[in-house]
Amino acid sequence: MAIIQRLQSSLNLVLDEAVNAENRYGDFKSTHEAYGVLAEEVSELLESIRANKYCEIAEEARQVSAVALRLSEMCDRELNSAFLTAFGERSGF
Repeated sequence: MAIIQRLQSSLNLVLDEAVNAENRYGDFKSTHEAYGVLAEEVSELLESIRANKYCEIAEEARQVSAVALRLSEMCDRELNSAFLTAFGERSGF
């Protein structure tokens, strides 16, 4: 199987994971919340790597990717919106 097909297959699983998480939990409330979720998923990935459990590693890697993708999308979407205005007001900017 060509690399592009393998990556596309993995990407489809990441997209499914991201959509399921979005439907279940909704948007992140902040980048700090997203970071907390990402840190938790990276920790779980490390545990799976240390245990050398390939099925768990694959699942956790997808979850890390999905969280990072959702964070990236949130930042892109909010870049020019009221989110930054509200953030600035709360942060004193």
